[in-house]
Amino acid sequence: MRPRRAGQGLAVPVAWPGQPGDGGGDAFPAGGGIRPHDAAGAAEPVVIIAVANQSGSAGRAIVANNLALLRARAGRRVMLVDTDPKAPSRGWCSEMAAAGVQPRIAARVITGRELVPELELLRTRYNDIVIDTEGRDTTESRAALIAARLVVVPVTPRQVDLASQYKLIARLNSARMFNPGLRVLFVLVGGPAEPTDEERAAVRAYVARVMSATLASTVIHGQAPADMDALYREVFNH
Repeated sequence: MRPRRAGQGLAVPVAWPGQPGDGGGDAFPAGGGIRPHDAAGAAEPVVIIAVANQSGSAGRAIVANNLALLRARAGRRVMLVDTDPKAPSRGWCSEMAAAGVQPRIAARVITGRELVPELELLRTRYNDIVIDTEGRDTTESRAALIAARLVVVPVTPRQVDLASQYKLIARLNSARMFNPGLRVLFVLVGGPAEPTDEERAAVRAYVARVMSATLASTVIHGQAPADMDALYREVFNH
């Protein structure tokens, strides 16, 4: 992923209309907002990637975990942040460490309003931060979207029903208003068989509902290494 030039920072408001959980919401107290991804002004800005989808959707933790692992194997200092109280990503890191998988991934569970100050601290210690967001509209999920340079959204063909996914669409579009440089990349999560042309068309129509979003050419099937490698290249070589 190409770094942005220093000095491209944007002053953004900290209010987010409405309330968390309804697709709107005041994510941060007045004067306590987090900087958007390109506001730090560093010569080599930290790459923050959020992985987000709606509750009950597939693939979020798998994508976050594998992006963090592949980035660490590229020699980067990576922190995997888990904002889900159930801590699936931190649990995965513990399992990988117990199995002797290298390199080890640093992981932390950070929930609620603690995410805002903690991200500011982590920016000074790591090259990359991958955030596995909870599948709900919460304070921390909004903070992640405002701080991120990229949000990856795993989606399956059966999850593109607008009636059930409108909150996610509204959240992503609101985030783009506060973080105009945010790149939104949807990735199709397939089953044993490849998605049909009709399923791909339905997903593309769904993606078009989010401002300037794109659909990855990679289709991921579970944790297939080739799929994860291909998605990694799309994420970081853009």
